Amino acid sequence: MRLPTTKPPRYPRSVITRREILKTTGTAALATNPLMRALASTPFESGAVRCINVVNFIREIEPRFKMDMMLPVTSQMELILKHGLPATWLLQFDALVSGPFVPYLKEHLAKNHEVGFWFEMNEKHVKAAGVEWRGRPGYEWDHLPPVAFTIGYTKDERIKLADTAMNRFKEIWGHYPKSIASWNLDSFTLLHLTEKYGVDAYAVCRDQIATDGFTIWGAPIAGYYPSKLNCWSPALEKKNQIATPIFRMLGQDPVYYYERSYPLPDGRRIGEPDTMEPAWTSGRSKHFVEGFLHMIADEQTGRFAYCQMGQENTFPWDQQKDGYPMQMEALAALAKTGKVHVETMGETGRRFKKAFSQTPVQTQVQLEDPFENTNPSEGSIWYQSRFYRANLHLKGDLPYLRDITVYSDEFPQPFLDKATRLNDVEQKMPPVLDGYHWRRDQHPAEEPWAGALFRIGETLIRATGAPKIVEHGSGMTVELPVQGGKTLRIQFEEKRMTAELDGEELNIAFRWDLAKSSLVGIHAREARYEWQGQSYAMKVRQGAIVGKLSEWEVRSEKNRIELFLAQS
Repeated sequence: MRLPTTKPPRYPRSVITRREILKTTGTAALATNPLMRALASTPFESGAVRCINVVNFIREIEPRFKMDMMLPVTSQMELILKHGLPATWLLQFDALVSGPFVPYLKEHLAKNHEVGFWFEMNEKHVKAAGVEWRGRPGYEWDHLPPVAFTIGYTKDERIKLADTAMNRFKEIWGHYPKSIASWNLDSFTLLHLTEKYGVDAYAVCRDQIATDGFTIWGAPIAGYYPSKLNCWSPALEKKNQIATPIFRMLGQDPVYYYERSYPLPDGRRIGEPDTMEPAWTSGRSKHFVEGFLHMIADEQTGRFAYCQMGQENTFPWDQQKDGYPMQMEALAALAKTGKVHVETMGETGRRFKKAFSQTPVQTQVQLEDPFENTNPSEGSIWYQSRFYRANLHLKGDLPYLRDITVYSDEFPQPFLDKATRLNDVEQKMPPVLDGYHWRRDQHPAEEPWAGALFRIGETLIRATGAPKIVEHGSGMTVELPVQGGKTLRIQFEEKRMTAELDGEELNIAFRWDLAKSSLVGIHAREARYEWQGQSYAMKVRQGAIVGKLSEWEVRSEKNRIELFLAQS
């Protein structure tokens, strides 16, 4: 079952768990050749806030198989203390009230460490709050969405669960937690925690497809003030925002995560998450890790960049031991440069609140292929404001828009007001272009499955060199040399994006499977969409839409295209 939509999605989607991913994929280490840094980009503007947190969260039990739950914790602690790094330790309720975890942490915590709360439900937590436990027999912690996450409980139950956790945490640690995280949260619970307990920072899962029974798609790339109606959406107006920021976890590869698998130079495809988690193949690759840290520390980031490192203790230490030491060593070296704030999650939350009154513009620039592919090499540029996010992808010499997602203060998240009983939930933001979910089954070999292509007439625009990226105020301009000695300029600003080609007419051709999309109508100056009962639009301020629903394009006017993406 899926959430109701205006047009039910027709793409197949299977539900898997993080554990099953690890069991069914290879674990060979990737190549570790030195990174090339000769990218044609200008230095970032001064004043960007760049933060990295080491966050390890702790459960008491893993009911699906036997493992030593303490060994990952002690091994992580030894490495963190060895390098003198700050760290955040998040305790699930069962690990908070039983087991050896609290005594161990109290004995070994350094002054630059903090303890917070991991807000997934388990049997001890639910029963302590006087709420019905609905986990499967033999599962004291059950990862399914109706059981593990706040969206599986009524509003009254969410309050009971939150208050029980906060009060018990204070009994044990003498204060309320300043950092709270979970794979999945909701705005009703976050607003209560912020206003009653003064939480400084939240963290949630990166975008993903159907892992552990839930999909998140279209949420901001790094950090944001969530809307009071939707924790996956930044608030547009200050009056509508929760006063505590959310950060995205796991260090998501900006290049390949969109494909749900990624290629290696030897031709294999890896069907597992491409994140910084040391349990995964990517997180054990020195090339991948160094490239990701370089992106956070050295590339353009807009006003804010964020990376979470660390690992949950439900991954056995033998699956972390190759990646975790390498990552901590790399992080310690980076911390010495002073380029980033390596700190606790709570400190980053307080820093964010001091620096920004509303969600700032942020970008991710990864132009070197994270897995050293050359046939073709791929890179990606993400732009994020509180009004929309957009992705310019480079596949070999083909540039195209792969993602445009808009935000609204009037779009509530699924299960905000009621509890879900679904084991497969979908939480997606309103898409203008969704390069993954709207992909066509049949498409020309030279084109992406779904995307927006830049063309001169019917000819695809191809890159002939590396892009030059310039940040300016709240905007970012990408200057891409293309055929004919010309330059394609794509400018991202808070509410709009523009494209032009050295005084020559161009068009942007939108291509996807109409049956999978939320597009419902086009006019000369507007494309209209409907998603989960919400209407929204992309307006063409300069240029015109021509074609039909199944195949259309925006043609330039006076050599320029302007797409206005902010929703009123």
